[in-house]
Amino acid sequence: MGEAEGPQSRTLSDIVGAPGCCLWWTVLAVLSAMTCGLLLVLGQKGPGDSGGGTQKAYVEEIDQARQQLFTGQLVHTDARYMGLVAGAEPSPFQVEVLGRWRQARPGEAQAPVSAGAQIGVKLRCSGVGVRCIPLSSERQNVLSKRDGATWMWDVSAQHAGKISIALTVTAYFRDSDTVLVEKPPVTTHVEVAAPPSDNGWLSWAKELWQWVTGAVTSLGGLAVSVSTIVALVVMVVRRQPPGADADDTATTEGDGDGPRPRARPVRESRAGLSGGRPRTRSTAGRSTRSGRPPRS
Repeated sequence: MGEAEGPQSRTLSDIVGAPGCCLWWTVLAVLSAMTCGLLLVLGQKGPGDSGGGTQKAYVEEIDQARQQLFTGQLVHTDARYMGLVAGAEPSPFQVEVLGRWRQARPGEAQAPVSAGAQIGVKLRCSGVGVRCIPLSSERQNVLSKRDGATWMWDVSAQHAGKISIALTVTAYFRDSDTVLVEKPPVTTHVEVAAPPSDNGWLSWAKELWQWVTGAVTSLGGLAVSVSTIVALVVMVVRRQPPGADADDTATTEGDGDGPRPRARPVRESRAGLSGGRPRTRSTAGRSTRSGRPPRS
């Protein structure tokens, strides 16, 4: 009797401790954890929310941002007139995106561009030894027609030949990397000139011409100086007073062995010679021994 009642009197702990019951408890725990995780995910999305709704809202925002864009002006340096020389100093390249249009200046090119968002401008240079160094931020805001932004680069080349310069303007959605509109690249092919040669015949001809012009200038200045000196000498000579009059310089003969008086010409005419020229005779040779003055 006591042996028959033994199996029926097993406790709950004995049943739970059996190997088959442990397996069932493990499966039940795993299922409970999965159910809780699914409920938690569904609770975060909220009722009526799904992945398709989020994507739809994002597309609507992009469309609205594109509708807010307007046509602005793109003004940039015309690369064909940059005058790049191999090994020379860098040449500036400037880009402007404006909300309203202005008159382009000489050496500039212009085109329409989309504005009304955050604008990014890139300049790519391709060729041997060519460099485009940016001097400003890649992105700037042009949100209204009163706005404008400027970008600058330094473009240089180390070798002569043909290079390419490509300009790209992009409108972004807010401050993200999502592209609203991107203008096709504006590509320009530029010829880089060779540096001037010091040993070429052109350089020799230039130096010769400079020497000739310098010599002519020097000779012309020398001729002008000589002419000026000669003119001064002639003027001084002409300004000298004439010789003293004979009447003012004549002196009377003094007694003794003093200096003889200077002869003064005396005009006299002989009687009986009508119409003849008066003859001049000198009175210096007359003797004054008698003490009388010479006859005039």
